Amino acid sequence: MVNFIAKATKFSDMPNYDYHSHSFYSDGVLSPEALIDRAIVKGVEYLALTDHDSLTGLEVASEYIRKNSIDLSLINGVEISAGTEYGEIHIVGLGIYPENKALESQLHLQRQARWERAERIDAKLKKCRVDGVLEHLKSEVHQVVTRTHIARSIKALGYVNDLQQAFKKYIGKGGRAKVAQQWIPMEHSIALIKEAGGIAVLAHPTRYPLSNRKLALLIESFAQNGGEGIEMSYPSINKDKADWLEIHRSKNNLLASGGSDFHYPDLKWSDLGRFPEISRETPHVSNKLKKSA
Repeated sequence: MVNFIAKATKFSDMPNYDYHSHSFYSDGVLSPEALIDRAIVKGVEYLALTDHDSLTGLEVASEYIRKNSIDLSLINGVEISAGTEYGEIHIVGLGIYPENKALESQLHLQRQARWERAERIDAKLKKCRVDGVLEHLKSEVHQVVTRTHIARSIKALGYVNDLQQAFKKYIGKGGRAKVAQQWIPMEHSIALIKEAGGIAVLAHPTRYPLSNRKLALLIESFAQNGGEGIEMSYPSINKDKADWLEIHRSKNNLLASGGSDFHYPDLKWSDLGRFPEISRETPHVSNKLKKSA
């Protein structure tokens, strides 16, 4: 059974949905309440809140919907950073039970590891005469600290002009303060999501720095380890990549999913509900969510 919270209504043939979004409990900038308000304005009927390594925003969003009788169905979600032989990937869990102790316990460990990484990065930044980043993070971050938060802090403190410069100069690949991170193995992440009643979806696959051959192997391994879905539509994908993904989605019997990966309200190209339409002929995660609602 897939768990819905708030207004769990029946699906239409293909609802107006967004199955990938973030609040300020991870690296989004809006509160869960503001995220719900924006979803309504954008015509989203089914919204999955999928914060990185955090379930905190789900209860907040659910309570806000209930108290205000908002006409939107909220799907419990999460995005887990996972390790593979091909590098770091992200796995979205849709329809999870937030009360699942095994999932929350592992997410807690991931959050701790993120703060430990931030401390190590801060130590390296100080050697580069970039001071005050950790203190700034502690005053700004609501729960989960990410490299995006660190880049924002470096910018806010006046050491760079934009986030891209912060990554290039300090915390990105080849940066002077780069710190590697160990994540939960992919197969463990998938198992945790499934144990919590959810559907494991490979997030934004064409964004990983992989050749087509390695990406095809990753998708195959994801499916063999119990993954059930793959994001086929998101703001940065083009038609050629989408057609290529469809071949491998079909080959591995995965369900299609889509979402904006929303973080910032001022980025119109990645606003809530804004991503290419998926063909109605394509097997979709909505169908599984519909059967379990």
